[in-house]
Amino acid sequence: MSRHPFMEESAQRHIDEIQSVVGVAACALVSSEGRILGKRFPEGDLTSSLCAAMCATVLASAEAACGSVNMERPFLVTVTSADATILIVSVGEAALITAVIDKSADLPTVQRQLLDIAVRIGEEEA
Repeated sequence: MSRHPFMEESAQRHIDEIQSVVGVAACALVSSEGRILGKRFPEGDLTSSLCAAMCATVLASAEAACGSVNMERPFLVTVTSADATILIVSVGEAALITAVIDKSADLPTVQRQLLDIAVRIGEEEA
């Protein structure tokens, strides 16, 4: 089993910071392979692992789509429904943040804050 650069204590610190953003209802720090490095989902939520894997797949698919039209790698993917939004934020090539955002949140503000956090995590873990 390969060792991931995120240590358990730093992953939890990052999750705490992500969760502190107003409007974040649930979140996870996920490896690019879809493995959960840290999470904060509602108690008893058995779908968080599936969500993490699917978000890693969505980001990988967005990267492939961008490459096919000669665009740079995406750093943010937004999935919006009537009741919530999922933000998938790239943390370099090794990881991503996935966050479920409450529909009442100010989405541009949340996006900006999560992008700032992703940059800090990427710099710390590099």
